[in-house]
Amino acid sequence: MAPTATTALTYLVTGASSGIGLELVRQLSSRGNRVFATVPSRVGTASGRDELSSVAEACEGADGGGGTVTVIEGVDVSKDGVIDRLRSCEELRGGTIDVLVLNAGGVNAISGAKGMESLGGQSLAGVDSATMMDTYNLNCVGSLRVYRALAPQMRSPGGKVCIISTGMGSIGDNGSGGLYAYRCSKAAVNMMAKGMSVDLRDAGIAVVAANPGMVVTNFVKPELAEKMGGMSATVSCAGLIKIFDDLNMENTGKFMGVSRNKSPQEYAGGW
Repeated sequence: MAPTATTALTYLVTGASSGIGLELVRQLSSRGNRVFATVPSRVGTASGRDELSSVAEACEGADGGGGTVTVIEGVDVSKDGVIDRLRSCEELRGGTIDVLVLNAGGVNAISGAKGMESLGGQSLAGVDSATMMDTYNLNCVGSLRVYRALAPQMRSPGGKVCIISTGMGSIGDNGSGGLYAYRCSKAAVNMMAKGMSVDLRDAGIAVVAANPGMVVTNFVKPELAEKMGGMSATVSCAGLIKIFDDLNMENTGKFMGVSRNKSPQEYAGGW
């Protein structure tokens, strides 16, 4: 029997040390789910703080009915070694993953190995090949690495793969140009999600690409987020989880979006 939204499920969330990934772990575990939170380090890239441990500890102290959070460190999705790291992980061994949330986290997910300083160099005239390749490697290939490492443990049928994308990866919605490395890497993520939805159909595994909207996190300046209709991570992640819950084999392969004042729906800009 496939799991339902009201059933306690096992989730694995990558990039969970801060921002959207951290809030997803917090909300999913508060619903009684078992959550594996993977990170290169518990310390958030932009915040410089370990907020994940307190979320895990809060679950341990809950009185009945609460979920669990298991933190798995040393998971760097930008390296091929992540496959062996996940396959040899004692905490994951022998278990079934109901929902895999591929959330490439951190500053490098936006800007490559050079960090936020490279954003100004992502213009048509300024972007360099290293930034293009670093960002593609993390956002697109990183998600593929994690899926391939955990494919044998995915629930089949009934499993779900949820890939965190962005409206900036939409070709139809690109009216401002710029940010070539980030946009191109996320457009590739969208294509990967679509391809996976086709290739995993026979296994009964549903796939979605989800745009969380403009979210106020450590990676986005509050004034910029507000100007662009930004929302809190709490609001965005509640919408993302609704997308995860509603995902099934009838709507697999969609590009969904979260907005501040509406229920999640197919992203208006399209792929």
